[in-house]
Amino acid sequence: MKNNPPITLVKCLKFSQLVFQKKPIILLLLLFLTSFSLSAQTIPKGKANLIEFSSNNSAFKVPEGKTWYIYNIFSNRKTIQGGEETEAGIILKSVNGVVFKKGPIVYASSGNLNFPIIFPEKTSFEFEIFSNPGTKAIMTYIETEN
Repeated sequence: MKNNPPITLVKCLKFSQLVFQKKPIILLLLLFLTSFSLSAQTIPKGKANLIEFSSNNSAFKVPEGKTWYIYNIFSNRKTIQGGEETEAGIILKSVNGVVFKKGPIVYASSGNLNFPIIFPEKTSFEFEIFSNPGTKAIMTYIETEN
């Protein structure tokens, strides 16, 4: 019986001879970056709105057939109460009649928050502003059709 040399399944190549040359690597990089951009949040198409409110008129209701994407809430950074400066803050007081004791913070003058907040049709919600009673706030949102 004759000894046959072992069969090699992988051919040894120099690094410069590998299949992954410049063009396939660039294509793979583009596919990788595209997957990140597709997974990133897109801004929905709809009507952009800006509403000014205070503690007295901070209750809202999303109309039927619409969805609201709240992107930001702005207020004074600091207010003066009794001669002292205090930081402003806004919380989500209630949603559909459910009142939160210490609701989620939607604005804090000292930090960043997660947006957007998405409310579907017929949702009612209310904010509470922690500062002077006359303090105004501004909410920006996009209203889309369902």
